[in-house]
Amino acid sequence: MPTIEVRFASGARTDCVIEPGALQRLPALCAGAGLGGIAGLVCDQRLLSLHREALLALGAHFGDLVSRPVAESAKTLAEVDAICEALSARGVGRDGYVVAVGGGVLTDLAGLAAALYLRGVPWVSVPSTLLAQVDAGLGGKTGANLRGGKNLVGAFHQPRLVVCDPVLLATLPERERWSGLAEVVKCALLEGGDLLARCERDLERAASGDVSALAPLIEGAVRLKARIVAADEREGGQRAFLNLGHTVGHALEAATGYAHFTHGEAVALGLRGTLALSAGMPERDRALRLVERLRVEADRVLDPRQREAATHAMTRDKKVRRGLVRFVVLEAIGAPKLHEASAADCARALAAALA
Repeated sequence: MPTIEVRFASGARTDCVIEPGALQRLPALCAGAGLGGIAGLVCDQRLLSLHREALLALGAHFGDLVSRPVAESAKTLAEVDAICEALSARGVGRDGYVVAVGGGVLTDLAGLAAALYLRGVPWVSVPSTLLAQVDAGLGGKTGANLRGGKNLVGAFHQPRLVVCDPVLLATLPERERWSGLAEVVKCALLEGGDLLARCERDLERAASGDVSALAPLIEGAVRLKARIVAADEREGGQRAFLNLGHTVGHALEAATGYAHFTHGEAVALGLRGTLALSAGMPERDRALRLVERLRVEADRVLDPRQREAATHAMTRDKKVRRGLVRFVVLEAIGAPKLHEASAADCARALAAALA
């Protein structure tokens, strides 16, 4: 599998390694990326029971593991503070770096800690879920949630290295693989072409954990994201297109306390809402057929209070301008555009998402 090099206009550079067994080579990969000094290894606590031997071996090289019991509901500044305190206790200096091994919540939190600790130290992202490998692992958007919404505090801080090891996905529950595939389908709708065709052909095989089906989907999604974030590091233009499905998705997560839907399930529903606003889109039925194949296990029935909270969360979204919600919609498959949505648009998108 390839190494994808991403160079940003700011001068930052990220190498993304996609390779089965890459976790075992992590110390050598870090050294090859020019990283040295004392490292702080931050790990999702759940992984210790799943990949204990491999992670303890990493701990023997990098030093004591800092394991955190993370969940979307605990994606808070208190967790960032705990990680920074652990880095300080470990003695990580400005010549050191942070290694984050875990899902998107953990990499977002550890990346934000790396951005803040000593006013910024390098970091390495090792996403352990499909969702994180195709989304949160690459791009440098770190963050934490506030009560008012998702990722309302954060920083752009590019990882020096991203290591995607498909072997880590073997221990994922199938629901988590479906969650990750929602982000892959999002990329396929943005890209079209071979990635879309592979999704249409291999979606269920990938959800079952078939590495031969998963690996090309990971590579396709990462290549799309790498191209977009390299051209627009701080979301001033086309990077906003990566938010396809996320305006409704983030609102559903916030309205249900980040404990009802997985992130990917919320995005899958958000894609349904987006297609409702993509009026006149050619091949809309084709896109909708693919989106409806994404499995959502959580109950879609929300009470009136939760629906109102979801609508309110959309109006509090970071992308609101002049009282209008900046939605990403599709003019066609492979042709996204920004749409300033009214309150009525938001209500229509939410209704379609939950139908």
